[in-house]
Amino acid sequence: MSGKTFLDNAQYGKNNWWRYILTSITTWIGPLTLLIIILIPFFIIFHPIKQDVDPENVVNSLGALTFLVLFGIYYALSFFIFYVCTRIIHHQKLIHLITAASHINWKRILKGAGLWFIIIGCAFLIDVIISPTSVEWSFNPAFFILLILSLIIYPIQASFEEIFFRGYLMQGIGLLTKKPAIPLLVTSLIFAVGHFWNGTDVTSGVGMVINMFIFGITLGIITLGENGLETAIGAHIVNNLFITTVISSPELLGDLPSILTAGSQSAVGVPYFILPPILLIMVFWNKKDKLKAAFQTNTKINNINSGSHKIQCTKCKTYNPSIAIYCMECGEKIELEYASLLYKSLAFIIDMILLVVIFVITLITLIVVEVMVNGEVVSDSLLCAIWLVLDITIFFAYFILLEKKGQTIGKMVMGIKIVNEFNQKPISYGQSIIRNLLLIIDLIPYLVPGLIGFIFSFGSEKKQRIGDIIAKTLVIKEEI
Repeated sequence: MSGKTFLDNAQYGKNNWWRYILTSITTWIGPLTLLIIILIPFFIIFHPIKQDVDPENVVNSLGALTFLVLFGIYYALSFFIFYVCTRIIHHQKLIHLITAASHINWKRILKGAGLWFIIIGCAFLIDVIISPTSVEWSFNPAFFILLILSLIIYPIQASFEEIFFRGYLMQGIGLLTKKPAIPLLVTSLIFAVGHFWNGTDVTSGVGMVINMFIFGITLGIITLGENGLETAIGAHIVNNLFITTVISSPELLGDLPSILTAGSQSAVGVPYFILPPILLIMVFWNKKDKLKAAFQTNTKINNINSGSHKIQCTKCKTYNPSIAIYCMECGEKIELEYASLLYKSLAFIIDMILLVVIFVITLITLIVVEVMVNGEVVSDSLLCAIWLVLDITIFFAYFILLEKKGQTIGKMVMGIKIVNEFNQKPISYGQSIIRNLLLIIDLIPYLVPGLIGFIFSFGSEKKQRIGDIIAKTLVIKEEI
């Protein structure tokens, strides 16, 4: 058995402190900003929020199922952005944040889910037997909608939280401390504090923090002992599914159509804080060696970075090191002049001015067509929705199709073009699609468009934004 531990995986990739700060901010703030910008106009147009909005109960104001969908969208975006950040900022593979093994152990996920379901289920049954009036039967057909949404949302949400807190952060802090106890405590505390606002008042909020701290500590110990997150992920998924679909609290999650409704905020009547230690005992029963291993760490792995790519000479087709200026075979100069941030910014502004004109023409056309067909203008909400869909389609079609050829109109004006990173040939449709879809990330935080892309381009030797790095493309000055 290899001496490598779960915390040692942090030594793969690049791990400067600023990379952790940038990834964390981008992962949590980016999706929230994007959702706010996109959804506020729709809320205004379609009025999905009740007129008598209670600012202290946004869940019920929006509708519990609607809020659950938004919750799921947020975490899906967070997971996607986090994955991109770990690949680009840290040069780290996701599997290294999940397990010290070469592959994910799916049986452990099922084991964690099964054990926690038994524990939390038995605790709930005990509570019902002791106090039958503490729950109410609330099943209705809408439950099946809730079940489908929960089965989609919670595996994503719970997996992401485990990978971020007990994978990414715990490994990162472990690099500094060299001892597993400190990252275990720190990440569990951060995880727990984030649940304070799940309480309805200070007292219940503090109780939630204590419960989640114990839950986090338990999952962290299991992760360190098993050298993988799989059991923790399974338990976390079932925990969230149980308190949403089987029995939910209106004060915590709103009026969800769960099977049962609890009269108190606690998901189970038996004190929650005694349940995680039971899981710990069940996982490490007759496995004391693994439990001891949870508090041991090795630091034998050197920083592992993949070798640099090579660049092909356009004249003789010989591959040279990426840092080469002249071809080692024919002597042809192969150094590229990368487009500056100023040139790329001006090109994008020119393209956007052109697109805005097209967007306005599209809107006028829609209004004219509707007047000609029905003799009156359509409702503002429908017109806005159609126009928005058309604008998004036109935006991506414009960049994807023209950049496949190497230049948009803005890039033509500025004398720059997009090429394949390795052979300086025109990019493929696949590269163009990837490059432009990742504008969603590069344009974060939207209120200051392109700040993330600007930071990456500024710090990149080849002046590449995230889309360029992932798609393996370059923006260079056109030869005259």
